[in-house]
Formats: sequence, C-alpha cells, structure tokens
Amino acid sequence: MDNDLKINEFDDRISDMERQINDERARLSTDRMDISFGELINMYKVGELVIRPEYQRLFRWKGHQKTALIESILLGIPIPPIFVAEDEDGVWELVDGLQRLSTIISFFGSLDKSLLVRDPDEDIGEDSEENKNKWELESGDLVGGLEGFNVDTLPKKYVINIKRAVCRVEILRGESNTAMKYELFKRLNSGGSKLTAQEIRNAIYRGVDPTLNKLIEKLSKEENFKRLVSLSAQKKQELYDQELILRFIAFLNNIDTINSNTEKFLDRFMEKSVRDRGFDVGYYESIFIEVMKMLADACSDDVFRNERNAFVPAYYEGIMIGVAQNIEKYREDPVLIAEKVEELKTDTDFKKYSGSASNSKNRIKNRLKRANTIFGG
Repeated sequence: MDNDLKINEFDDRISDMERQINDERARLSTDRMDISFGELINMYKVGELVIRPEYQRLFRWKGHQKTALIESILLGIPIPPIFVAEDEDGVWELVDGLQRLSTIISFFGSLDKSLLVRDPDEDIGEDSEENKNKWELESGDLVGGLEGFNVDTLPKKYVINIKRAVCRVEILRGESNTAMKYELFKRLNSGGSKLTAQEIRNAIYRGVDPTLNKLIEKLSKEENFKRLVSLSAQKKQELYDQELILRFIAFLNNIDTINSNTEKFLDRFMEKSVRDRGFDVGYYESIFIEVMKMLADACSDDVFRNERNAFVPAYYEGIMIGVAQNIEKYREDPVLIAEKVEELKTDTDFKKYSGSASNSKNRIKNRLKRANTIFGG
C-alpha cells in the first residue's frame, strides 16, 4: 500500500510538472529570422527596432572588443544571435545582444548619443573613440592591418560585406509578455558588464508605464536620502539606491502579502504597479520624503549603519517601514525616533530575522512585523 501511495504521489508530481511546462510554453511564442546587419541598421533608424537607453550600462565594450566583432564578420566567423521582443505594432525591442548590435550601428554612424556614453559621470572626452560614431578600428587579433580604418576609409567591398552579413534574430512574441521579457533578459544578460536586478526592472517596466520609474529616480535624488544612505559610486551606478526606494514602496502596505523572496516580490510588485496604472505617486512621494526628514532631524548620519559603519539594508527597511506605519505618533513626538532606532538595532528578535537568508519571504515578513511592533510600542 505504501509503495502504491508513493507511486501515485510521484505520478502526481510528474503531472504537475508537465502542466507547468506546458503552461509556460504556451505563454511563450517564438520565431527566428536571418537578417542582414544593413537591414537591422535601417530598422533602427526608422524606429522599427528599439534599443532603450536604460540598457546603456551594458554597452561597455572597449575598442579591441568592437574591432574583434568587425573582424569576425569580415572573416565569416559566426556571430551569436540577438533576441528581440515584438510588441503589438510589430516593433522589435532589443532584449539581448546590445553590445553586438550597438557596435555595428555605431560603426556605421547611426547610434543614438545616449548609448555611446558609457557612464554620464565618467569624463572620457567628447573626441574619445568610445564616445563617438564612426569609430576607428584597432589592430585585430588576426588582421592587424585593420588599425586606423573606419567606415569611411575602409575599402567599399568590406563595408558592403559587413552590411550584407547575416545575423540570426530570435523573436519573442505573445500577449502580455512583459514578465517573460524580464525573465528572458535576466537569463540572457551575457554582456561584459552584468546588469543588476533593478537595472533590468527599469529597462523592462519603463516601456509599459514610466510613472513608478520616474518616482523612484526622483526620490533617489532626495538630499536626506542620499546623506543617510551614503552609497558608493559603484552601488549608485548599479541603481542600488533605486532598489532601496522600491523596497520601501513595495513593502510599506504589503507585509502580509509577501509570498516570495525579495527579488521576486519586487519584480511582481513593479509589474503589477505599472500594469494597473493606478499607482498613487503623491502618497508614496510625500510619506517617503517626510520619513526621511524625520530621520535626518532626529538621528545621526549612521542611522542605517552598524558598529562597523557598514550600511545594513535590514536596518533601512525596518526603520523606514516602522516610522512610516506609525507616522502620526512620530509627528507628535519626533524625539522618540532616535530611541526607537536604538531599540530596533539591539533587539534580539529583529537580529534573528536579519541574519543569513534575510531575503527569504518568512524573514522579511517577521523582520518588518517586528519593526512595526517596536516603533508602534
């Protein structure tokens, strides 16, 4: 009997797995085409192929890497495919392959300026080869004679060869494919400079409705936030400051609905917010700014830091959510905030839920509920 029961349970698991696979495959409609680089360039020029500037941190190829691509095309070495998502109007949005396609488009002089600058804070000069179209080739690994040529000086037959070279394009089709685009980009993000989860969220969901993205960007420039969080340049470049703001917005009124780890919960919250198009910008903006001002007035600049002066995300979430959920209390007695911050930092239960696997759903829930108890007490 026990063996029969185990066999039945195993069969049920297989059936469930097969159903999940079939359901997900049904959501994903794909096609593939072989298209010349010349045609792809023309599609980009007329807006039928979109490269969103939010992806720009990925475009970090140096001159020798760009030269290697041109060299490979001239030598007939196969190029990996690019992946695009097709919208309801038939327009393609680039999902993976930005470095390859941007290299070709910029070589021919047509890439948007916003995609040429690798880092707006990085002074690489207006005339740098990394900051302009029609850049000059370097010495190739196999063809050293490429050095110094650009699209205007390279012999015409080679320019034509590059335009006529074929690229495999994998096309993602289907209704409501925003979440699938996010998942696909995350899995295919194969460039030399990996994008963070927040960078991918910004790139994908901005295309649906930029309201939440714009709010997060605006709040990331708020002076009290920048001072109290005080992130490194690297963390800012990776948009960790924007992820912290998204955490506050997503967790604030949704503690009881947290049913996955932090990354997945933030993904789903952002997708739901941009799709529902009923996001209350004014509410979240005002409460975030007010809480930040309260903390800046009542506490020292190390409010979110531990004894080693390291920024602790759990402190940030707990303190911000704790104050926000009890905002009326601290409007009446702002001096009390510093006392409650110290209580949270030394609380045994809060520490227990902030250790290893602190981004698991149960630890997030328990940690934020404990923070609310401390600040509400």
